[in-house]
Amino acid sequence: MTYDWQGTLAVEPGSRGWFEEIDRRFLASAYYAKGSDGRPFERFMRSADVNGKEVLEVGCGMGTHAAMLARAGARLTGIDLTEKAVETTRRRFEIFGLHGDIQRADAENLPFLSDSFDMVWSWGVIHHSSSMEKCLSEIWRVLRSRGRLLLMVYYRPSLVYYLHNGLIRGVLMGQLLRRSLSEIYVSAADGFYARVFNKKELRTLFSSAFDQVQIR
Repeated sequence: MTYDWQGTLAVEPGSRGWFEEIDRRFLASAYYAKGSDGRPFERFMRSADVNGKEVLEVGCGMGTHAAMLARAGARLTGIDLTEKAVETTRRRFEIFGLHGDIQRADAENLPFLSDSFDMVWSWGVIHHSSSMEKCLSEIWRVLRSRGRLLLMVYYRPSLVYYLHNGLIRGVLMGQLLRRSLSEIYVSAADGFYARVFNKKELRTLFSSAFDQVQIR
């Protein structure tokens, strides 16, 4: 995910400027995640909750969140399914002088001992798995007692789902004549496969393993 939708990212891939421009684009689109002090993602990823903790990021991608977690004082382990993401995030950490263990791994079969982490962070990742349930089971296994999982998944009752994919693509562009709304959504999403959830479905998924569930 380089957020280069129009092919305008004319910066050497893997350079300091390249990482800075990726971050600028991503953080501009995630304006809603700012904290009251204006810091990126402080609304969800509070520094006080991260500092000094063993944190696992599931799906590090190009390393934007991994860098935030490392700067906030996390003892970070970052994983991704692709070697490209692992190499890129390691390169980012080298350039910016950050510390973390970045490795290739599958969220459906995490290579860590049980009770290894205080927190797991995953932003827009595990809904692309063919078995989100298996990912959650593995995350629950590696979390310590009273550990926290913070993640973002795609929300079905949204403008993206019903307006962009249902009305515009489905009705106005005639795609509903050839395939279902869920198939239209997946074809337009940022992954080969993508699940969407409503709040009731999410609570059902989490309630068997987690004591407290908050959905925002």
